[in-house]
Amino acid sequence: MSTKIIQLRAREDNDFGLTKGEPYYPKVGADSIAGLDSEIDKHVPKYNLATSTADGLLSKEDKAKLDKLRAEPFEGLKFKSPDGSVFVLSVDNDGNVVFTKEANNEH
Repeated sequence: MSTKIIQLRAREDNDFGLTKGEPYYPKVGADSIAGLDSEIDKHVPKYNLATSTADGLLSKEDKAKLDKLRAEPFEGLKFKSPDGSVFVLSVDNDGNVVFTKEANNEH
């Protein structure tokens, strides 16, 4: 495969600082050039999936934090009062709001 260098000429004076007839070379990203895939792959970092015990695209610590998030309806949300007491907000079977102080809370 031979390498082709393409030189273009400005059609008219323009906002890019080129004057009519001035030569220029288009600049493109390497991923837009056919045949460079294998060369690009040598320089692109590869990441495994993160687990709670092994780093990957994100740290194992961040993965553990993400695993704690729940997208389902919550059974209760914890809130901390100014004195450090923890309360759980929940609802009963009739939809009434219930705050319960968490037992064995040490602050």
